[in-house]
Amino acid sequence: MRGELSFRHLALQLLSLACMLLIPVIALAQTTQSYCEPSPAIKAELKKVSQVYDEDLPYAARLQRQKTMLEELVSKHPDDFHIRRRHQDSRRAGFFTDFDALIADYRAQTEKKPNDPIAVYLLARLLIGRQTKEAIALDEKLLQQTPDFPWPHLQLAEIYNYPKFRDAAKSKDHLKQWIAKCPNERASLNMISRGGDKDMMTAAEQRLRTQLEASTNDEDLPYWDNVWTLSFKLKPVPEHVQVRQQITEDVKKIRARNVNSKEWLQTLQAGYKQIGDKAGERWADDEMIRLFPKSETVRRIIQMRYDEEHPFPKPDEPEAKKQAYNQAMLQTTSEWLKRWPNDERAWSTRARSMIALKGSNEDVEAAYKGFAKAHELEMFSISTPPLEVTVARFYLDRGYRLQDVPVLLQKGLAEQEQMEKSRGVSDLFTMPEEVEGNLAYTRWQSWPMMAEAYARMKQPAKAGEVLAEMAAALKKKDRGEKATDTQKRSYAYSAVVYWQAVAKVAEAEQRRLDALMAYQTALSARIAGPARTGDKDELSDNAQRLWKELGGTDQGWNAYLARVESKSKPVAAEVASWSTKDTAMAEFDLTDLEGRKWTLADLKGKVAFINLWATWCGPCKAELPYVQKLREQMKDKKDVVVLTLNIDEEVGMVQPFMKDNKYSFPVLLGQAYADAQGVNSIPRNWVVTVDGKVMFEGVGFGNDGEEWMKKAAQVIEKAKAGN
Repeated sequence: MRGELSFRHLALQLLSLACMLLIPVIALAQTTQSYCEPSPAIKAELKKVSQVYDEDLPYAARLQRQKTMLEELVSKHPDDFHIRRRHQDSRRAGFFTDFDALIADYRAQTEKKPNDPIAVYLLARLLIGRQTKEAIALDEKLLQQTPDFPWPHLQLAEIYNYPKFRDAAKSKDHLKQWIAKCPNERASLNMISRGGDKDMMTAAEQRLRTQLEASTNDEDLPYWDNVWTLSFKLKPVPEHVQVRQQITEDVKKIRARNVNSKEWLQTLQAGYKQIGDKAGERWADDEMIRLFPKSETVRRIIQMRYDEEHPFPKPDEPEAKKQAYNQAMLQTTSEWLKRWPNDERAWSTRARSMIALKGSNEDVEAAYKGFAKAHELEMFSISTPPLEVTVARFYLDRGYRLQDVPVLLQKGLAEQEQMEKSRGVSDLFTMPEEVEGNLAYTRWQSWPMMAEAYARMKQPAKAGEVLAEMAAALKKKDRGEKATDTQKRSYAYSAVVYWQAVAKVAEAEQRRLDALMAYQTALSARIAGPARTGDKDELSDNAQRLWKELGGTDQGWNAYLARVESKSKPVAAEVASWSTKDTAMAEFDLTDLEGRKWTLADLKGKVAFINLWATWCGPCKAELPYVQKLREQMKDKKDVVVLTLNIDEEVGMVQPFMKDNKYSFPVLLGQAYADAQGVNSIPRNWVVTVDGKVMFEGVGFGNDGEEWMKKAAQVIEKAKAGN
């Protein structure tokens, strides 16, 4: 009997083992705790990598050096999660990363080591934004197979916060599980703060404050900024005075440590900024400049300070002021370039100022060559359109180095194409079909100049090729009767650009009658005249000039204009920067800076104009004076309300900003609400009807404040009329 039991016991053990072998198990090379935080030794190694950022090296060279250091660390510590994650960061950094190749490489790594949780996680991390559904599947499978590996929880919490995958319950659940497994890790602080869950925010603020008050490690200092941000968010606006008092005491204690490290100064900068102490912030900046003169941080401080003290003139300001600004910019960039000879920003600004001042051909060429050299070394900044487009236009207008015009434009386009390929089309956001990217914009800026340059260089075949490319692109943009207002405007704009290019090529080839017909076709396609009286209208001027050269009279020209102007224009012409919507506005319960609660019901029976902005947003700051004007213009209208929705993360900065600028419009603190609505760009304006529907949406600010005011008033009136 005993032998029978022993045999049965052995058989059961073997059966159990066999069942276990059927379940794929991913082996953990590290403990859960070591996955949460790097060991002190690994922290020290990674700190050396971070310190390269402030070495006196071009940006691209710094990136390459960090990448090399991390490759060596991966060889030395092949199973360390934190090193491999940081190595991936270095490989994906920069504007022109080939993500397809990178994904293929990490996919190959997972095929070689399918039981390596780090490899699977890193592949999923790369897939977010490109193949997010697969990333979710990989993360969920990882959690089933290796429940002690915590990072998929944080990754899924982030994914479920994006508009196209938004699931607040799932995001919160994964965030809670991440915190339970890694209670002292700080990677989730921004998510906790943006999520708006009061309990999670309170626990994080208390836990972090306790940790930081006990810490003597300089690397912990920057996390004080998270504590202060959470403190402001957790208190109602009337109690922000007490929060500022607490931060003032924190800053005094931190400053008394007098350690003169970069982290120490950055923490003091953040603290002074949170409490609105401009003198203290200036002191911290000056100390950073004194102690770390060659760092990238200092370069940024100096240039940002200059921008704040010397704002770019507004479009409606006198030409003399704009000229004075550009003259001062030439002197300033000369000083910057002595200090930073390969500063892309300085060279680019210098070239643009020279062009604005109508400088000599040779000076503009020298400035562009300086930029091109610096850009090759740095690869730090990208503008739209690229500087090459601006320089090509200058050369074309001057008839200078025409052979370089197509070369410059092709270079700019190639860079934009490479960047667009690198970024790809994100699957995290729902982008309106009519929205065109930077590449399309750059193409429509470049093509006309390229065609004209070829024509003027007696290369008609090449000019014809460019015009054919434009014609094909224009045909694709024609959506017929199904087109939205935005698509109609975009098509009309491109049609004008195309026919004007056809006209200029025809003129260059001495086909003057063809040119006149093309100019007139462009005028007919245009949906509106010049924005302001007195603006130069190149299209109309060229058409009228050619008309007269061919024997036409003023009387005949006026008759032609009357015929063009009598034609019906697209409906969108009068609200050119707005798109039509018909979506119910989501319910909200938000507090303004006075402590008043606002809900959607408070807007009932009124047309609401709602501006979305942040203190860190440059275009927002340019737009806000006109929001203030609009509010003053509408304040006596009982059926209209003008208010704003601020999406700052650091809400304590909003009240001082309003006070400094003497703005009086209502400000609702709504960062979490905006996130929930999928808002991914500002400034943005919503016009909401009396029954709570967003009827119009305007995105961006075109720097023409008076035109903005006019269109804002128009869409408000349309919303009041219900059409």
